[in-house]
Amino acid sequence: MKADMNTAVERYYDTTLDLYEELWGEHVHHGFWDAGERPGADGADRHEATDRLVRELVAYAAVPHGARVLDVGCGIGGPALHLAGPLGCTVVGVTLSAQQAARAAEKAAQAGLGDRTEFHQLDALSTGFPDESFDVVWAVESLMHIQDRDAFFAEVHRLLRPGGRLAIATWSVRDGALDDDERSLVDQILKHQVMPSFSSLEEHEAMARAAGFAEVASVDWSQAVANSWDPEFALVKKPEHGRATMVELARERGAEVLGFFYAGPLMKKGFDTGVMTYGAVRAVKPAVPAPQIVAEVVETLQRVLGQDDAWSVGITAATTLDGDLELESVEVAAVSRALQERYGPAVDLVAHIAGLGVDEIIALTVGDVAALVAVRREGARPERTGGE
Repeated sequence: MKADMNTAVERYYDTTLDLYEELWGEHVHHGFWDAGERPGADGADRHEATDRLVRELVAYAAVPHGARVLDVGCGIGGPALHLAGPLGCTVVGVTLSAQQAARAAEKAAQAGLGDRTEFHQLDALSTGFPDESFDVVWAVESLMHIQDRDAFFAEVHRLLRPGGRLAIATWSVRDGALDDDERSLVDQILKHQVMPSFSSLEEHEAMARAAGFAEVASVDWSQAVANSWDPEFALVKKPEHGRATMVELARERGAEVLGFFYAGPLMKKGFDTGVMTYGAVRAVKPAVPAPQIVAEVVETLQRVLGQDDAWSVGITAATTLDGDLELESVEVAAVSRALQERYGPAVDLVAHIAGLGVDEIIALTVGDVAALVAVRREGARPERTGGE
């Protein structure tokens, strides 16, 4: 099934590459507008809006300048060129479409960014890259094509260096059960856009946490991007000869190419009804805490809890805050304040716990707290150690 889906996605983008570039533009993804903006009047046109979506994701996920980035589903390289250009990143793009990879490389060379970019036809779940190869994994509107999303989060966790960041912008579906009409609409979108399923933003967050990511968050950008599918609003260029062009393309390239044209009305309806959503997801791979950081956290716990040296001997990185130490909320708050005094305001244990589920709170360990310190302490870079 996975091979069949990959083949279908490859064929779809190989056969629509020129259509997307001609009618949609350099960035093959949604645009981002503020409320009340209208292209050609008082707001950005569609090309500027698609540029802005890239900038919004860079800001939301805190993508650092000069990072080594894996661009999953790089398309024809629009976002990669921004990352490699103004942001000074080194970008490795992967896509299932050989034609997209070739076109992205061509565009990078034309932009003078060939030395900071490379593009490959690869399956994102089996790239062959070594562990901890990247500072950032970036995925703009590609996750919808990946059938096994749990495997995606596990694989990018492997590929990221400790302290590395995950930045996703994705089509999504409203959380919760859909009625028959809503399910029918979603099924049509999936069929015409060669996608196996949609996940809600909440489900994306849960998968990221299950894979071991920390600082997981999402933001709903549905209202900001929905007008991308309104041709009158977004001023999407139409085929020169209308329906006749569509028929001719279907004869030349196969009926699958029609999905490109069907997507607009279906997605507009999806956004209008609230069934389809769109958002960004960010997460951080916890830094492997150096042994001294674990020791310092244990020392902080000992001091706050008023324990003697004999107590600390039995505390390890695997000791849980809830089950083993049985900390009360007031004690957790006191530990959080002590850590902030020592490492700075960014090390906010209480805020971190507030973003976790009940099971995650129960399973939180001393090592997890040390990892939070390693990632967030002011002025620190993640420790590059092999383990505890």
